Amino acid sequence: MAATRANQPLDDDFDQSIDSGEGEVLTGVDAATSLAVAKGEIDQQIATAKRYPRSIKQFIDTATELATLDEETAEECIYALPRDGRTIEGPSARFAEILAYAWGNCRAGARTIGEDANFVKAQGTFYDLEKNVGIQFEVSRRITDKRGNRYKPDMIGTTANAAGSIALRNAVLKGIPKAFWKKAYQRSRGVVAGDFKTLANRRAEAFKQFVVYGVTQEMIFGLLQIKGVDDVTLEHMVVLKGVLTAIKEGDTTPEQVFAHSATQDGHLADKASSVAQGIKDRYKTTSEGAATVAASVNPSTGPADPNPPTPLSPEEQQAVDQRRGELKKQTEEVQHRRTGKRDTPQPVQGVALSFGEDEVKQHGE
Repeated sequence: MAATRANQPLDDDFDQSIDSGEGEVLTGVDAATSLAVAKGEIDQQIATAKRYPRSIKQFIDTATELATLDEETAEECIYALPRDGRTIEGPSARFAEILAYAWGNCRAGARTIGEDANFVKAQGTFYDLEKNVGIQFEVSRRITDKRGNRYKPDMIGTTANAAGSIALRNAVLKGIPKAFWKKAYQRSRGVVAGDFKTLANRRAEAFKQFVVYGVTQEMIFGLLQIKGVDDVTLEHMVVLKGVLTAIKEGDTTPEQVFAHSATQDGHLADKASSVAQGIKDRYKTTSEGAATVAASVNPSTGPADPNPPTPLSPEEQQAVDQRRGELKKQTEEVQHRRTGKRDTPQPVQGVALSFGEDEVKQHGE
């Protein structure tokens, strides 16, 4: 709010006026009155908290009961995000709401405190009135896409709300000691994992929920680093449900979650294509060389030379004939090795080729 001064002289009690930004001017006395009212409310809340202190046992029982109220609620208490080849799992904003309710004698809230060209910043606060402990936690979220384009106003508002939800969650989880809520979290996690009797049905249901976001089973397999449906375990179910919660709450997007899997699949496809092309090029080069050898062994089958070479001397002709004999012998040995590995010999033209096991392994790598 911008401070302004009236045009005419004011008394000492009205030496300043504060513009609320909506056409309403708050004088210094009004501001002081508002602060006094707020202070009185907080003092009253602290006095009430001291008069009716919380029970840790009651908090644990209430938080556990609410977090495991049903399967859907338990799923919403967990989030999971892939980061740098591993999955980060933790309590969600819904779980923090349950904790604040069960903890009692506290104040919590979140607000947007800043915005620039690339980020929006939110602040979450949590005050334990009984213990006189306050926690503030700030969270920044990007408001540009991967191309650097700024989001539309509606999307910026959605991102700001998500940042506020995350900031509030972190403040509550920091303000209430983990020793008091870890039991409730583990119980909710157990409900999400289920047991082996229900694994098949829960697994199919999870895959069905991902279809809405355009996620295929192969993308899920890449995220979990498994080969097929049968490899999905109870622990994997917790991760899948956590990812769904993170997407629903705006902590992440399907594109961000499964970008690594899609990139990995693309790299594998490129590698396979490169290996296949390498084998083709190697075979083509070797085949061309074999055709040259065959033409040297039997010149009559080769193309006619428009510029015949100068006749050789007897010594040179003898060396050429000797070399041709060696090449012919090598060709016969290659044909013998090739036809000897077949149950039924096949007709061979030119020089038959075969890759040894070492070459196959080399290309396979």
